[in-house]
Amino acid sequence: MKIAWNSTDPAKAIVMIDRNQLAAEYQDLVKRTMIMEDPRPFKFSRVMNYHNELSGTFVIPKKSRPIQDHISFGFILYGRTLYFIKDKGDIAQMVMEFMEQYSDTINSPFEFLLRFMNYMIQEDVYYLEDYNAKLEDIEEALYDGHSLGLERVIMIARKDMNELGSYYLQLTAIGESLQQIIIPFNNNDENAMLSLFLTRCSQLLNLVENVKDNTNQIWNLRQTQLSDKQNKISTLLTIITTLFLPLTLMTGWYGMNFPNMPLIHHPYGYPIIIGLALVVLTCEILFIRRHHWLSGQGKSNTPSRILKEKEENQAAANFFSNNDNEANGNEASGS
Repeated sequence: MKIAWNSTDPAKAIVMIDRNQLAAEYQDLVKRTMIMEDPRPFKFSRVMNYHNELSGTFVIPKKSRPIQDHISFGFILYGRTLYFIKDKGDIAQMVMEFMEQYSDTINSPFEFLLRFMNYMIQEDVYYLEDYNAKLEDIEEALYDGHSLGLERVIMIARKDMNELGSYYLQLTAIGESLQQIIIPFNNNDENAMLSLFLTRCSQLLNLVENVKDNTNQIWNLRQTQLSDKQNKISTLLTIITTLFLPLTLMTGWYGMNFPNMPLIHHPYGYPIIIGLALVVLTCEILFIRRHHWLSGQGKSNTPSRILKEKEENQAAANFFSNNDNEANGNEASGS
């Protein structure tokens, strides 16, 4: 990269400085900006135009763990010098990598700042697409019954996307604020860089929303599976209770101490009651198995079930047939 706006003294074109050094050596510059009004580390990305001096801060979440770590720095555009104020992370290394990657000639510190802002987010789309692909793998694993640690994964994904969504919203606000500053100057290169930056921020916000939707979908799928599992357990317990309800009635009935109850003095009364209980239990089991209640599938080969499946298949065939006809009709009308 070639710096053209201060070729006579390149060391004063881009200046890397920490906060303590800035406060000690550039007191006049600090007074002309509001960037040092809060002594705490930078927490938000923002831009300020105070006394016609442009300054701001950037807090960039690291893609490895957005909710845990970040790079933060400030900047001041004063005269023909762009100051980068180090706060957390190696911003100097990031600027050097940016300058080595681009071979274009930059004619102003403002253009340098805009190009660097685009550099900060140019790879984010690939990160979000990869994040989305990982969530799809998790969803497939969930369909296969592998759900170990899923709740924690979804929790972390939501926090990551909330952090990145807030970051891109702040960048969008910065871009819109800068747009109000540079449009009156009608600089085509700077306008193009800023328009590209705002477009990328909008695309990244949409991708973040897509990832959020996928996390919600996976979470809902997990909750549905848990609900189905609980329903199956409840169904099993209900069936067991239903199986033993007639037997409980029989034992309770014959457990009453009345002297003239049927079979109470019969020599084979006890085996008869046992046989009757087994007959009742067998009939219940056959009835339940016939309707597939115990398996939880709820399917059978009864004529009504077969007829219903045929109707569903025919409805699906009609739906796709109608879609094909509409597509063919649209192609014909277009041709």
